[in-house]
This record gives sequence, structure tokens and C-alpha cells, in this order.
Amino acid sequence: MGDYVGNSADGMVYGAHAVYATARSTSTGFSITSATDYGVGQRLSAGTYTTYRGFLKFDTSAIPDNSDINSVKLRLSAHSDDTDTDFDLEIVKFDWSAFDPITAANREAAYDGALAALADDNIWRNTAGVVLDNPYESGDLDPLWINKTGYTYYALRSKNDYDNVAPVGSENIGITTAEYSVAEYRPYLVITYTPPHYKKCCMILAADIRKIMGFREFKVKKLAGE
Repeated sequence: MGDYVGNSADGMVYGAHAVYATARSTSTGFSITSATDYGVGQRLSAGTYTTYRGFLKFDTSAIPDNSDINSVKLRLSAHSDDTDTDFDLEIVKFDWSAFDPITAANREAAYDGALAALADDNIWRNTAGVVLDNPYESGDLDPLWINKTGYTYYALRSKNDYDNVAPVGSENIGITTAEYSVAEYRPYLVITYTPPHYKKCCMILAADIRKIMGFREFKVKKLAGE
């Protein structure tokens, strides 16, 4: 089992406009900094819609290439909560490596990709009842998404954003960054896997058991006169 801390490339891209459809489809800014947190969700304030999508990156190259990944969960903490309408925060299987690092030149492609990509098998959680600066783990995520030879990338978004449901107020939560001062509250991938040497030992043991059982069966048959 291993906990893989998020990379400092994490952050958000956002779109703001008086027309909701335009805010969803067109980015207007980004934040990939050493800030304590970044927004995920959407809001309507003073006649302007804003949509926030998050980006996460983990170095998972230490996992042996020929190991079996058994379980993957995403552990996140919220540092701020600006929601008057709660929402499901989706974990998105989006490989944004082509846009890493996110810049003014490529932020639009990253923003669009975070909306278009498929959600993982479980959400992080619903924002109702979130306690700030407290780690929460998602349900089990797709183990096949993990890159054992480099970085594993994810995006974060509001399900209301994905479902094209316009906000009527604030639906925005601040997720702590990899640079957050308290290590416990930084983003982590929690992964359990079977190492290759353990797999080999199990295979040898299973083969030995089959041999022993086969010998016993043969001995029983011989004693029975078959």
C-alpha cells in the first residue's frame, strides 16, 4: 500500500461570463500556484456565471510495472466552503499531460477536456456536511487508470457543471493544494497493490499445493485399489 501525494502542478481553470453556456464552454483564467486551495464548482454572483474545474497530478512511477493494483482511492480535503447549493464533486479520468504545465496558451484545451472526459467509478463526495481541513476518501476508483511508469492525471468538476445545470447562487468548494502547509490535508492517491515477488510466491505456493493434493488423491486411489 502507498500514499502518493499530489504534484505542485495542481490547480484550476475557470470560465466567467454573463451567459451560462459561455462560462461553461470558454475559459477566462487559471490558477496553478502555491495557493492554499483552488475552487471546484460553479456560482452565480452579480449577474456573472463562473465555472471552476480542478486538475490533479500524482507521480505513481514507484509502483512496480508488473504488480497488480487492487484498490485506488482519492483523498482530498476542503479548506473553504462557499456553497449554498450542495453538489457531487466528480473525479474525472482526464489525462491532461499534453497541457502540463497549464498555461494561458493551453488552458482552454484543459478546461474543455475536463468537461468532456469520463467520470471515474465514484465521486469524491457530496459537499453537504463537509468539515474543513479534514481528509475524506472517495470510493474505489478505476485501477486501470493508474500509470505505473509515470504520472497519473485527474480532473475535478461539479456534477451540475457536467449536467449543464446552471447555478442560482454559490456551488463552490476550495480543495487544498499539494503546497498546503499541513501535509495531512494535501491531495493523496491511496493505492494498494500486490508486488511482483509476492505474486510469484503465491504462484509457487499454489503449484505446490496442487502437487500435494494430486499426490494425496493418487495415494487414496491406490489404497482403494483403483
